[in-house]
Amino acid sequence: MTGKLKAGIKDFWNQLQSGMLQMLTANVLNKVVAMVSNMVITRVLTKPEYGIWSYVLNIYSYVGLLTGLGLLSGAFQFGAENRGKEEEFQYYRFCLKTGVWIDTLLVVVFVLGSFFFQFPLPQAAPYLRTYIPILLLEYVLNLLLTILRCENRVKEYAHVLNVNTMLLAIGTCFGALYGVIGVIIGKYVAFVISLFQLTLRIRPEIGKLRYAKNLQWKKTGALWHYSLLTGVSSTLNTVLYLLDVSMIAAIIRSASELATYKVATLIPTALTFIPNSLVVCILPDIITNRDNVVWLRRHIKKCFLILGVINAVVCTILIILAPLVILILSGEDYLAAVPAFRILTFGYFVTGTFRMLSTNILAGLRKVNLNLIVSISSILADIILNYIFIQRFQAIGAAYATLSVEIITAILAFFFLQRSLSRT
Repeated sequence: MTGKLKAGIKDFWNQLQSGMLQMLTANVLNKVVAMVSNMVITRVLTKPEYGIWSYVLNIYSYVGLLTGLGLLSGAFQFGAENRGKEEEFQYYRFCLKTGVWIDTLLVVVFVLGSFFFQFPLPQAAPYLRTYIPILLLEYVLNLLLTILRCENRVKEYAHVLNVNTMLLAIGTCFGALYGVIGVIIGKYVAFVISLFQLTLRIRPEIGKLRYAKNLQWKKTGALWHYSLLTGVSSTLNTVLYLLDVSMIAAIIRSASELATYKVATLIPTALTFIPNSLVVCILPDIITNRDNVVWLRRHIKKCFLILGVINAVVCTILIILAPLVILILSGEDYLAAVPAFRILTFGYFVTGTFRMLSTNILAGLRKVNLNLIVSISSILADIILNYIFIQRFQAIGAAYATLSVEIITAILAFFFLQRSLSRT
């Protein structure tokens, strides 16, 4: 082992002890609990019911892409930049009030529009109308969590996530006994309790929010520019994970096929907690040091090295043990998901090591135009490849399409980051 690698590992361990370890541990716990609860749900709900529930979540995710029009990202960026200044809570207040108004409008428009739109799975429509309003609760919860992130209160942030995950697991598992509507009610109860305990935990910050002055109009321009561009990029990035499910539903029109493919996506999608945990801890410091080229290059290189090793080990184990993983996760009825699971797991390695870290760092450096190019490229390629591959290979074609797009956009995002660091 070289001296540089030893030093890098030592520095990384020091970072872990300063908060990243708590974040990783919390996210591991959260994903394990979420997986266990999903195992329960797939066994309690019938396969068609689970397919409908997956479709409801998929449509909700589309609406959620517009939540606050990106103001959550703006609150984090400008809150971290103005940490300790009077303007910090002015930004939070503006993002909270404006975001709630935007989400209220989204909910009203969707609910009214759903009566005139013909869904590929029409039996999901009543559940969608019931579930969509949870968008408001989720936005407020995430805005308050953003304050904890900007204040570098990682341990408290992790604690709130743990409580929320446990409540969601308990609520949805018990709710599943009463079908899809029971799962929805369980989620509402979990979010209300989580919000209540979070507001108690950050009472001083709630007071600062309440009495913060209105943000000056001239400062909202930069906030909206960053938020909208970041929001568009984030939306397009997330659509990459939603399009496959939507296009399978539209082209194949089978709830059972949809359920099988959805099971294949669960763990690869959940693994994003690994790069996300790292981002939660390092991004405030990257924002603070965005003009310090030497610091940026040294720390970013170590992040990629350690993240790559972790992802390689995890993905190799999952690909080898794929049949056992699916059997434990969802049962024998879903073993047909194994091939797609392996493809998507390798796709996660590519995007989770290179694209996600690159795009988050670019956002912290305010290189939002470059992120937008990556996002537009990914969505165009995903639509075209999904259409071609699903038609030819059925559901597994969506996995081939996702992997192809992840490779292309990971290369593009990593290139943009390296170019930005060389010019900073």
